[in-house]
Amino acid sequence: MKTRKRAYQRSGQIIVLAVMTIMLLVACTKEVPGSIPQNRSTAAEPSAGEAGNPSEMPAAATVSSRTEFQSEDQSNHQVKQEAESPEGESNYDPIEAVLNMYEALQANDSTLYFRYADIPSVRMSPAKLKVLFEEAGKREVRPERFKLFDREGLDRESRQMLALTYGSQAEIVLEELSQGDHNLWFVTAFTDGLKVVEQSTVYPGAYELGREATMEELIAIEIQHTAEDREFLAAKAKQPVWNPVQTVSLLYQAAQAEDAEAFYAMSGGGEGYFSGQYARDMVEFTEWMKSFESVQHISIESVPPENMAGSYREEYNKSFGDTWQFIVAWDPKHEAGYQGTYWIMAPSEDGIQYVVKQTLTANLESFFK
Repeated sequence: MKTRKRAYQRSGQIIVLAVMTIMLLVACTKEVPGSIPQNRSTAAEPSAGEAGNPSEMPAAATVSSRTEFQSEDQSNHQVKQEAESPEGESNYDPIEAVLNMYEALQANDSTLYFRYADIPSVRMSPAKLKVLFEEAGKREVRPERFKLFDREGLDRESRQMLALTYGSQAEIVLEELSQGDHNLWFVTAFTDGLKVVEQSTVYPGAYELGREATMEELIAIEIQHTAEDREFLAAKAKQPVWNPVQTVSLLYQAAQAEDAEAFYAMSGGGEGYFSGQYARDMVEFTEWMKSFESVQHISIESVPPENMAGSYREEYNKSFGDTWQFIVAWDPKHEAGYQGTYWIMAPSEDGIQYVVKQTLTANLESFFK
């Protein structure tokens, strides 16, 4: 991934800044020895085991009273994310997310790969991840071959299927291959950043549409196929493709986009807490999300039962069995307290998704005493 254009575009600026920095350091070291900042690449380096489990989402609570259920390497992960975002650059570029994933693959770094990608079929099959590493090592990735597909060019049914499968704010990145073929990379946002969540390939003449078929037609059918494949995979593995934290992230995405259909489906449909499908169910979350540009600006984390008050654990065990999970979306505007929304999530009856069993917005301090 050393071929990115922006590295060359900045080379002149970097030389000037380097000279100025050396002059400044020479002047400062006489008076303040040891004040030279640590190199960013080493200061932000994560621990060896960090992010090894792709189903774990990093916590980002900002007050010490909440950190009792944060691990040390989760904090390192947060530092790493901040350090990789130079001032003035966007953290929300889907193409950059795909390039970061490729960089991890070419470095043969599975920990880094799962920071930028979570494709269910790859997560569930180490053999497929090995194939990805091998294929990435054999090719040169050219950033100019990637472009963002305008999803507004899709028909309404395909746009809705995209939202129901990958989230209301999902984007499609096209990677130009040879002979008119293209890789499709589906990218969506979670609380810990943009992630590549699916890949497929389209080519001229696919699906018996003829070689004159438009890219919109090809992608529309491929969205339907990938949705069916993911549902089949979840049923076969008896494991949801989204974990509880990801599911809650997608609920907030839907609320922010005012996509009631996706919000209802992601919450569990008729089996979930919002089974009445009333319009007012989503209003609270839509209004809350108007304060934020992205779900990446809020902290959503899973709280282990052992960190909760015993009375609540007993109550939820009686009501929801032993498979429930307690997810909290903290309100960044209340950094000094416990204001937030909890979501009790449990597997659906068919086991292919997590559904909302209960939710409440309040001061949650009592839940941790």
